Amino acid sequence: MKIKRKIIVKLSDKVLLIIFLFASGLLFTVQFVIGGSLAQIFVLSYIVYNFMFVMAYLVSYRFSKRITDLTFKIEAMAAGDISKRLRVAGYDEISQLTNAMNELMSRLQTGVAQDVSTHKELAQAKSDFVTLASHQLRTPLSIIKWYIDFFITGDAGKLTDGQLKYLKEVYKSNERLIELVNALLDVSRIDVGTFSIEPEPTDIIEKAKAAISKFKAEIYEKKINLELNFDELPKINLDPRLTQIVFENIFSNAVKYTPENGTIRFEIKKTVHDILIKISDTGCGIPREQQPKIFTKLFRADNVRRIESVGTGLGLYIAKAVIEKSGGKVWFQSPSLDLLLSPGKKDKGLPLDKRDQGTTFFITIPLKGMKKKYGTKKLTSLEH
Repeated sequence: MKIKRKIIVKLSDKVLLIIFLFASGLLFTVQFVIGGSLAQIFVLSYIVYNFMFVMAYLVSYRFSKRITDLTFKIEAMAAGDISKRLRVAGYDEISQLTNAMNELMSRLQTGVAQDVSTHKELAQAKSDFVTLASHQLRTPLSIIKWYIDFFITGDAGKLTDGQLKYLKEVYKSNERLIELVNALLDVSRIDVGTFSIEPEPTDIIEKAKAAISKFKAEIYEKKINLELNFDELPKINLDPRLTQIVFENIFSNAVKYTPENGTIRFEIKKTVHDILIKISDTGCGIPREQQPKIFTKLFRADNVRRIESVGTGLGLYIAKAVIEKSGGKVWFQSPSLDLLLSPGKKDKGLPLDKRDQGTTFFITIPLKGMKKKYGTKKLTSLEH
């Protein structure tokens, strides 16, 4: 908008300068060539200046309208609308610019537009395929899960230790497949924009503790030092399902990639305008050259693949989409400055030889809560 105002002022100034120079010349001629009384000159000056003011306004308005129309068309073009042409009137600089714009839109329509259309069709076809395949896979996976559970609990008869061991491995693999299918469905609904956000008064601390409890066994097994620092907060308008999905997706990475006897710190604080959530760990960290890709679909950093071969690479993408669509923000810091070893504190933080490791994820949610979003589907990550 600043560019538009500058152009309008520049053209208006030129027009006004020409008109007022003409008016001054006319008055000079009347006064010194034709002659006349002071009253006559004053009346004539009043008439001339009013006439010139009207003319200047009309000319400036015409220039302003043409530039405004051109600006709106450029904005529409930037948004993808290249179907209409601008009317060309005259041979001045604005007309030349309008002609250039029309020529550019013609080239875009005949070339790039087809590519964009094809790209959209391919993206839609891919999304439809993922949705259909995911729906078709969910039913047999759920049946497999039910039968395995039936055998493991002993309802189908006593099993040997070897049989029980193998069935438990099958059960774990089936759970990973269900997690992947649900994540693919979530990504499809996020990409298409059909998922809903339904805020209601929610205890955010309760949702954080529910997410933590899901990983208690692994925390205990790895002897992870878990530090919780939660402010006392009233209920906030949040979507309880989505809040827990976000917490689980980020906290699960902290647990998965933090080594034995490591530290995870989970903080929820109230600031002036937001709720600030921080999840810090002393894990392997994120390589600096791969950090720009961390929130993209199906991406897993090279170092985490060596630690844990199993993973969808979709959790952070889903978490970021949910938070940003609901009016919040999410970002990270690696290495984690929160858990660096402080001078004189050898019982906490990162060892001196691992100060380039660890990650902290930050989330902010407005105090007024999440934005409501109407949609036909809910995310499925909590349905397994």
